Amino acid sequence: MINMAQTETVSESTSNVLRSDAPLPHWKRNFAANFMDVMFFSLGLAFASTTTIMPVFIRQLGGSPLIIGLVPAVVQAGQMLPPLFVAPYIATLEHKLPFVLKMTLGERLPWPLLALTAILLAPRYPLVMLVLTIVLMAIFGLAGGICTPAWMDVVTRVTPLRIRGKLFGWSGALSGLLGAGGGLVAERVLAGFAFPYNFAFCFAATSVCMLGSFLGLAAIREPVAEERTPPGSIRAYARELPAMLRRDRDFSLFLVVRILSALAGMATTLVAIYATGQRGLPTSVVGLFTAVMLGTQVITTPLFGTIADWRGYKSSLQFALLAQAVAMLLSRFMTDTLGFSLVFALIGAASGLVFTTTLNLVVEFAPPADRVAYLGLHGTLIAPAVLLAPVIGGAVAEGAGYPLSFAIAATCGFIALALLTFWVRDPRYRQLAVEGAQPPAA
Repeated sequence: MINMAQTETVSESTSNVLRSDAPLPHWKRNFAANFMDVMFFSLGLAFASTTTIMPVFIRQLGGSPLIIGLVPAVVQAGQMLPPLFVAPYIATLEHKLPFVLKMTLGERLPWPLLALTAILLAPRYPLVMLVLTIVLMAIFGLAGGICTPAWMDVVTRVTPLRIRGKLFGWSGALSGLLGAGGGLVAERVLAGFAFPYNFAFCFAATSVCMLGSFLGLAAIREPVAEERTPPGSIRAYARELPAMLRRDRDFSLFLVVRILSALAGMATTLVAIYATGQRGLPTSVVGLFTAVMLGTQVITTPLFGTIADWRGYKSSLQFALLAQAVAMLLSRFMTDTLGFSLVFALIGAASGLVFTTTLNLVVEFAPPADRVAYLGLHGTLIAPAVLLAPVIGGAVAEGAGYPLSFAIAATCGFIALALLTFWVRDPRYRQLAVEGAQPPAA
């Protein structure tokens, strides 16, 4: 645990480091390019949210609660499993951006394919469309998992420590503001157009945003990676990982927190189904819920991003875990649009902060030479929980009812919050040690 004196020392050291660290080459251009990438990527997913819009699309194709839970599980497992296996190759690259630009096409192309096939297949062949949706979402997740270690390494090397929180916070805020408007548009489209044209429009909008994101990513000027590892086999690489975990107690406990936080999200995709199916709200209301989720992020992501620049990301993750747990607790008792809007506001705050904090925490835990390995470990070790959580949530809801699924999720969230608060030290003190050891700019 961190006592008050340690916290004050960290805060004072932070101020010194933030005033003295040397600017990185092309950091303004790279900040703008990364901002564009993150903003448009997040905005695109607002039109095809796996929390609100995709579950309803799958239900209209005939998917059960178990299948509805399976789709986000497949996406998230795809995002988490590959990093450890691609990390040995990525760690040897002088330039990682060309690798990212190739692999990220798997994140972009599924959306225009979904828009087209929704019109062609969904009315006559809903089962075929359901299977194709699962396959395309799996490709989307898998491509993201392959890209993540390289992409985050690029972001870390081209973005000064003092403004990473602003990058993710303000890009998330702007995408949230635009996405809130997009969610209201989606509500009108879902209510005003027949199935499947309403969902095809949403997928087409996502496609346009993904193109804008790709253009931003391609505009980054990446320096040569100074910290690289020599080529080696995956087996030799894997043998070093257990020792790495034993040496780093805080990172190991952080991984336990992440596993519990994944289980805390087991029922998130079921809330929209519960509201429209069990509480009788209209299907089009999911557009409003999407707007509420993203509108909340307009406030929370820049606020906690600014705090993180000065005090670290631990407090952001604490708030996210609290918001997620309370949202699950409240879901059982809400009956109207206003009540569920509050639930989705909390879910939006949690999901936005988890995205902006967890990867930044991982790279702060990691020594520079082991950054890609830490990212790989984080992704792969929490992947089983990420894969199983929505499936467990859907199975519990189908067999014992939605309230029990919500209760289990809330319990996992509160346990994760307690573990993070009392047993995991903020890794920002490590970054301070590294930055403090570097000579000031000439």
